[in-house]
Amino acid sequence: MSILFCRLYSNPETMRILKELDRQVFKDRFTSKEACYEFLAELKWREGYSCKRCESSLYIKGKQPASRRCSKCGYDESTTSNTLFHKLKFGIDKAFEMLYEIATSKKGANSIWLAEHFGVNQKTAWSFRQKVQLAMKSSEQYPLEDEVHVDEFEIGTPQTGEQGRSKSDKKVRVVIAFEHRNGKSGRGYAKVIEDYSSKSLKPIFDVHIKNDAQVLADGWSGYTPLKEDYPNLKQTLSDKGKNFKMLHIQIRNFKNWLRGVHSYCNKEYLQKYIDEYFFRFNRRSHRKSILDKIIERCVLHEPMTINDIKILAT
Repeated sequence: MSILFCRLYSNPETMRILKELDRQVFKDRFTSKEACYEFLAELKWREGYSCKRCESSLYIKGKQPASRRCSKCGYDESTTSNTLFHKLKFGIDKAFEMLYEIATSKKGANSIWLAEHFGVNQKTAWSFRQKVQLAMKSSEQYPLEDEVHVDEFEIGTPQTGEQGRSKSDKKVRVVIAFEHRNGKSGRGYAKVIEDYSSKSLKPIFDVHIKNDAQVLADGWSGYTPLKEDYPNLKQTLSDKGKNFKMLHIQIRNFKNWLRGVHSYCNKEYLQKYIDEYFFRFNRRSHRKSILDKIIERCVLHEPMTINDIKILAT
């Protein structure tokens, strides 16, 4: 059990929502904006209150629901300030509902559907969704282990005469890695890459794969120099994907998800959609606790404006 959430589990109602996350339980727990703010307050000050201005630990009730006013300097801090919920353009209860749909619905929810379903501007829904994707970025604390398969693929319209590892500017290149467990997939990660050089391929190894993992890649020459740092890296011919059957199924699943749910995304935002996909995929066996994790991350993440998001994408 996460230490960060030990205080929340002391509340029977909170435990219920975190362990039995179906739609009715969600509605029963977050019945009002006040209930949502109280939930955020428990998260935000779970290790104790400290005033952002004078660092005093003493406080009284603030003006806003669940906010806290410093007893020493009078600074009133809301539950949403200094989080990704900062300056929401709609109610916190609606934000929680959007998070529920994004995190728990079978395939996720795009900004067009969110806008129509929750009655907000599509640009507003897109902006909020982009913030949520920031919170879905891998913590990079749990690298893949044991047997790991690695491959690359492209996203974009196929061009005549450009097969295999093409150099088309109309395609986006991605390297993907999955744990291989008795023919089935374990956890996985993927990264957008500029080309298929060792320099571009190496980051996913350094960030997401243990040095002692048994890594299997195809015969592409770009993997060969990586054996110096990953001595258990072996290469074999792909044989049109037959030797990487599980991996190719997962690549196809990702492409189908991207096309089916989001239809299209610009190259500069693709990594964020990849992060969303794997945040959900790697927690597929823990669907009942996925919402508490994303809310926790939104609370811990620094506030971001739409301009900040665009700058990050460039």
